[in-house]
Amino acid sequence: MAGGFFDISVAGAKRNIISSHKARVVVLLTLLCITASLRSFELIGGAAFIVLSLCVWAGVKWKYVFLRMLFLVPFGLGAIILLPFFAGGKEVPLFLGIMVSEKGLSTALLLVNKLLLCHFIICLLLSTTSPSELFRTLRQLGLPFVLVEIMKVTMRYLAVLFEEIERMMIAQQSRGFNFKTFASWRSYKRSGELIGVLLIRSYNRSKRIHEAMVSRGFDSSEKE
Repeated sequence: MAGGFFDISVAGAKRNIISSHKARVVVLLTLLCITASLRSFELIGGAAFIVLSLCVWAGVKWKYVFLRMLFLVPFGLGAIILLPFFAGGKEVPLFLGIMVSEKGLSTALLLVNKLLLCHFIICLLLSTTSPSELFRTLRQLGLPFVLVEIMKVTMRYLAVLFEEIERMMIAQQSRGFNFKTFASWRSYKRSGELIGVLLIRSYNRSKRIHEAMVSRGFDSSEKE
């Protein structure tokens, strides 16, 4: 199920790369920041060798990593893919006579490599650190309480969101609606209606969750 791809509990690695939870989180987050700031393919290649070596040694579940990539990478590629066509500078032929910016193409390739590498680092962090250890360490590092709580709720309910989408799709398919083809205006209209219903259900669920948390003593101004 799609929701399972966001379930951290299935991402467990065979061994921890660093025994201390706090040190492991600090090292991997530092590596993530360094990778995001790299500006040359040579340095990214070196970082990729280090990250992939750590992934192999830790025994991460590659199926989990690549399945998550199917959902996460397209969001980044959607913005990156347009760079070669709109960036200025010298133009070079790409294919079929299409001209693109040489600088834009280089920048796009650099961003794609960094995106993939950062994805592997995040998967390595999630695979070697349980959610409770991760959030506890982030609080110890000084991350605001509200941000930590937002991350907790997001990671906890992403799977629920996708399970809700799957149930809605199954319900529509049982009524004869086909999501594989969009041959008529009715198909697009129905898809828009489903997205609207999903937003309303998500909003109502968020209200119920907040009310349940408040009734159990949750305080957004909590310091610890």
